[in-house]
Amino acid sequence: MSSERRNYRRIPMGATVGFQELSFAREPEPSTSSYGDISGGGLLLNSPRELPLETLLKLEIRVPGWGRHQNHFGPAADADLRPLVAVGKVVRVEHLESGEYELGVKFLNVYPDDQAALLKFIEAAATAEEK
Repeated sequence: MSSERRNYRRIPMGATVGFQELSFAREPEPSTSSYGDISGGGLLLNSPRELPLETLLKLEIRVPGWGRHQNHFGPAADADLRPLVAVGKVVRVEHLESGEYELGVKFLNVYPDDQAALLKFIEAAATAEEK
């Protein structure tokens, strides 16, 4: 039996993500960084600062190439410009030698059409990679 706990296929990406903590206690600091991989259930991102487990984040994720999988009018390139917006929760924190942190973020809320487009994009990218 496999010890793999993931429900979604992951693909490597080197794109950008904007994120900020959802908090009523203090003014959130927006950050922009890169993410290492993405799946239909979450992503792995680099952070300049440590965030505690269970921290809620607003995410604006750039997904190059996902436009052709979205339900939209107009050119797919225009859809690529729109980020995937989601709410996520930090489920893993790892301190890197570079001084940054690697955060495992689980999606809690994603617009259903965007999640469907993301899943189609990931499947197409993974299939192309396997060929």
